[in-house]
Amino acid sequence: MLHKECLYDMFNLQGRVAIVTGGNGRLGAQYVETLLRANAKVIVADIAKEPSEKISMLLDTYNGNIYFRTVDITNKEEVYSLMELLSLYDENVPSILVNNAGIDAPPNASEKDFGRFEHTDEEAWEKVLMSHLKSARVMSRSFIRALSRKIPAQKSSIINVSSLYGIVSPDQSLYDFRRNDGAEFFKPDSYTTAKAGMIGFTRWLAGYCAEQSLPIRVNCVVLGGVYAKQDDSFVRAYSKKTMLGRMANEDEYNGLMLFLASEKASSYITGAVFIADGGFSAY
Repeated sequence: MLHKECLYDMFNLQGRVAIVTGGNGRLGAQYVETLLRANAKVIVADIAKEPSEKISMLLDTYNGNIYFRTVDITNKEEVYSLMELLSLYDENVPSILVNNAGIDAPPNASEKDFGRFEHTDEEAWEKVLMSHLKSARVMSRSFIRALSRKIPAQKSSIINVSSLYGIVSPDQSLYDFRRNDGAEFFKPDSYTTAKAGMIGFTRWLAGYCAEQSLPIRVNCVVLGGVYAKQDDSFVRAYSKKTMLGRMANEDEYNGLMLFLASEKASSYITGAVFIADGGFSAY
């Protein structure tokens, strides 16, 4: 039987520094709080100019252990500057990276971008892929460079966030509620392409780190839909497709993140893909 002290030690991230990209968002803020509660220092890297209400609360509560930085993580110069700045805050280089950032669609997306595939163009598609894949690549490269300068290199963890739609095609009938007024709507291919790419990137990077004898574990989480007061018909239809009969709550992925961040709890796991979708993809 594991004693409380043993469990605490297994998930205690004291002395660790984590970066969470897209940490200002709803799920990102959940991961930030989870890592803070496990005693890690956390850098919130987000393109937003100001911290969200949730992050502002955490800045007050965990003053000195959390930093908010506005950064375009697809821009390697901005990411390099961020990593250099972090070295001034703490003698410990970041050893946990959560590649969580990514958009579903550009803010300026038009109706055409959600229309029939053969009528779409690549502009919005490229922006979505940049936000997921380029950001993960740029961040991971800078993260590994910073670790490589520290001798001996610290055991570290990269966690890439994918989606259910990275392993299955969207059921377009779930979005019938968007077509009630006669408008065309299709869940775009860009999000599926980006999230599938995160899985491939995870496996490639895990293999690279192993071949280079870098003490960095790289894993991927495939997450199902989270309830956010969506249209009732969508929630009902989506829930019927899951074995658990519901959408996820926003805090239900925190344990998985903490598990993969911990060097003691998941020390023999790399190149793995963890599916947490309420059984959606198992049917």
